[in-house]
Amino acid sequence: MNELRLRIYKELINNSTGGRTSVFNKICGVTIFISIFFAVIVTENSIDYQFGDQIDFLDWIIGGLFCVEYLCRLWVAPLEKKYGQGWKGALRYVISPMAIIDVIAIVPSFFGVRAELKILRIIRLLRILKIGRSEKFKQSIYHFNYALRSKSQELQISTFYTVLLLLISSTFMYLAESSIQPDLLGSIPRCLWWSITTVSAVGYGDSIPVTAFGKVIASITSLMGIAAIAIPTGILASGFSESIGVQDKKNNISTEIQLPSNTD
Repeated sequence: MNELRLRIYKELINNSTGGRTSVFNKICGVTIFISIFFAVIVTENSIDYQFGDQIDFLDWIIGGLFCVEYLCRLWVAPLEKKYGQGWKGALRYVISPMAIIDVIAIVPSFFGVRAELKILRIIRLLRILKIGRSEKFKQSIYHFNYALRSKSQELQISTFYTVLLLLISSTFMYLAESSIQPDLLGSIPRCLWWSITTVSAVGYGDSIPVTAFGKVIASITSLMGIAAIAIPTGILASGFSESIGVQDKKNNISTEIQLPSNTD
């Protein structure tokens, strides 16, 4: 029994060997995305009407698999140092954030989720948070946080540039179009909405300049908006590259230390 418990522990908790995710956790990942896919498409009334019962049946099966996973994790939790041994270790696991997310992801599967309980269908989307157990996901979060910390000053300057661009463009658009389109561009806050959609390249088209001066402002804003998006993107990419380089260097040093020295 102890041997089985240890094997399950290695497969569930200690899921990374050389940066690779265990087969069980890969299967769980695929199952999570399948369940999310069904949770999304079933919000379409025509699909819900035709295939709602079949999707609910599949969700029962998926919920059962998640339930088995939860019970297995609860069983092996005392083997994890951060939880401690015995029933207290299991209790600490039960109140941990990831265990709570597991319960939230499981519960909607065992209700008759029809139209009056659609909110429970939406709760199923929280299953995406279970991906947080993936070692690759944890590494990605680490690299992202490293990039934000190491490039915080550059990102602040980029943010200041973007805010300045939005304020200047909205002010000039107000001067150019307020008398012509008072309902759409009759104030700087209304023009600020236009600036945001233009700089972000969304361009809803609900408010567009009609004067020559307004079109010039729009053209300049669009071109400057490219830089407003590209600059922080490049900064974050540089931070990611640095973080990966630092991690590779640490891994190489660790490997060299573990290698036995050759002595003649």
